[in-house]
Amino acid sequence: MEIPEEILAECHAHGVDAYPEETCGFITGNRDDPNSLETVWPMRNIMNELHEKDPAQYPRTARDGYVIDPLEQLKLERSLKKEGKEIKVIYHSHPDVGAYFSEKDKEDALWNGKARYPGVKFLVCGTTGGKPDGAIIADFNQGSGDFDITPVTVNSTEASAGIVGGAFGITGILPTIDFIHEWKNGNRELQHGYFRFVKQRQIRDLQEEICSRTGAKYALTFCSGIAALFELLIYLRETLSNINLYFSSDTALSAGDIQNLEISCKLLDLENLIRPDLLSVKNGDVLLLAMEVPELFIKENAQWLEKLKHQRVTVIIYSSHLPVFNEWPGGLTYWITGISSSEFNDKLFGIEGGIVLSNADRQIVELIESCKRSGPVLSARSAAVLLKLMKDQETDLNGITQLSGINKLPADSKPEQLISKKLCEWEHAADCFLFPSGMSAVHSVMNLLRNKSRPQVIVIGLMYSDSYNLLMNPGRSSRWEAEFVELNELETLPQIISEKTAMIVTETITNPLVEIPDLERVGEIASAHGVPFVVDNTVASPANCQPLDYDADYVIHSTTKYLSGSNDHAGGAVMVKNSSEASALDNFQRCWGMRISPLESAALWECMQDFRERMERFNINCTVLAEFLSAHLAVDFVYHPSLNSHSSYDTAKKLLSGNGGVVSFTLKDESENALKKFYDREFSSMIKAPSIGSNQTLICPYTLLTNYFYTDEELKEIKLPRHLIRISAGCETEIDGILEDLDFALKRTIQ
Repeated sequence: MEIPEEILAECHAHGVDAYPEETCGFITGNRDDPNSLETVWPMRNIMNELHEKDPAQYPRTARDGYVIDPLEQLKLERSLKKEGKEIKVIYHSHPDVGAYFSEKDKEDALWNGKARYPGVKFLVCGTTGGKPDGAIIADFNQGSGDFDITPVTVNSTEASAGIVGGAFGITGILPTIDFIHEWKNGNRELQHGYFRFVKQRQIRDLQEEICSRTGAKYALTFCSGIAALFELLIYLRETLSNINLYFSSDTALSAGDIQNLEISCKLLDLENLIRPDLLSVKNGDVLLLAMEVPELFIKENAQWLEKLKHQRVTVIIYSSHLPVFNEWPGGLTYWITGISSSEFNDKLFGIEGGIVLSNADRQIVELIESCKRSGPVLSARSAAVLLKLMKDQETDLNGITQLSGINKLPADSKPEQLISKKLCEWEHAADCFLFPSGMSAVHSVMNLLRNKSRPQVIVIGLMYSDSYNLLMNPGRSSRWEAEFVELNELETLPQIISEKTAMIVTETITNPLVEIPDLERVGEIASAHGVPFVVDNTVASPANCQPLDYDADYVIHSTTKYLSGSNDHAGGAVMVKNSSEASALDNFQRCWGMRISPLESAALWECMQDFRERMERFNINCTVLAEFLSAHLAVDFVYHPSLNSHSSYDTAKKLLSGNGGVVSFTLKDESENALKKFYDREFSSMIKAPSIGSNQTLICPYTLLTNYFYTDEELKEIKLPRHLIRISAGCETEIDGILEDLDFALKRTIQ
């Protein structure tokens, strides 16, 4: 069903206004036109009043339920009848749980197994953190006796724009400012976008195939089976008020592995099952069953599982294989497994993934959001190969390289070993570890170093938006304590460090304000106090700086960026200074199953061959762009350390051999209208897309993408202009076309 943009926006707005409580109402249209949707009618939610009068009969409040005022509804229906109108849709919002049709929603919509309101559809609008967060339509299917759930599409003439990077592209084009507004306000679903936030086509195809084979409603992919399990357990740890995990295993999985997640385990005897009435969702009880033949267990203990379903207890099966169900078993919440190329072709090894299967709408929505921050992604290349092997088990190594877009696999050594050796050489490191994404590398180092006795993370300067969000929204049990220090406040750092300090974190060149922390001074202070010093060197790259030379202990890269440059690779890397750090990180990576795909390693190794030459062009091109922008009449301020107007000019000269490929700027006219004049028309030589480190120059309205819902006060606190424009300079050998694009666009803002 299509919902007019203005109708959907109005429903979302009501959800935002009512947040953190649910709102409700009707959408009406002409009685004789089944597709007519004309007017939104907000109704009064009387759930709080009912709960106050009779909490036993009405245990819910407006925070997690709604009841439309019957008098308001009756009055509306009388007026509609006179005007030839009728109720077409009943809508309500879901605060902080995503857009899904809950069991309670279904219960309210049915009467004796039939639709309570024949012909009327149900719209659910997600509202997360007081912001719009997607929408679904539920429509009763007479044939199945259940509701069909579909994402909402809107009447918009502009389709989701294209992908950057080809078949395995990791980012998408954002063509106009209004396009960005629609996406951010929940009125548009992107088909192409940054890979951790928008599933690549190969991932979507694999998930759909697995759902069709297993009978599950949802199949989420991860870089490995153990990573899938650990991410689910972390999600449960952070969303339940407390967690009591009952664990039974006859596999290699051990209770010790799970205790590394700061989750206590109680042994569960499968021969003497615990009584369901002794378990409760209120107590945070979760059952994790790891066994060789779970299908037989489910069949033999169907009644026990059904009783657990009534208790709303989460039940997880951790298995070595995918199940095949005609119908999802009652009482089973999740089925988790690893998936490997060797399952389908015993001559092919090393291509792995992890799967979480479930029918739980709300939990899956929340799990997806949780994993966007931690980055345990399945490689799109691995997904393409696994899907091919599922359908054609005869595929050989040559077919895999062609399917993966890789010219050839190195014959003399594994690409992971070649990459690690080269990065250690470039970064002056003792050892290197490769991860499935840059964010998984960041997440792993932070989780390795932080613990309950040392929860404090000291951040120097403005961090990458997702790293910042990881620190600011860690979940209820992590107890991170983030302390932020400005670059000009380093004299206060010794006083802030305490026995609770887990690490000091910064970036060699910050994104997007291109500031340069004094790594030498921070390294001296961290070393003197025995505190681990972590540096994200992605924007500078090893061509411009080696933070380990300034007493850093860990150096992180998103290999997706400059090291690749191709816009079609996903990966991350962590370099360490000494062998003790290497041993701890190796154990952590093995335990969590956070390893890069060999296909991504092969793609990265191909790109790294001309890294030095490309990086020289990045440095030169970005400096030329910065100088051009600083001299333009339409530009207010340029953020680039090659300019003596920049606060990090002297520090850059001291620490860097090149200033990298990021330059940001603001317009003299700070209005959104001026931003639209600059951004909305076509560019001939630049691509309108986020990400950095691309061989092709990219441009985007940075703050609108990363901090869209921030207030003016919040943006001022982190010194981020709302209409900041960021250019990620490419390594083109000729940039006259880029300068012409910029000149024409800038002149439009002052004409």
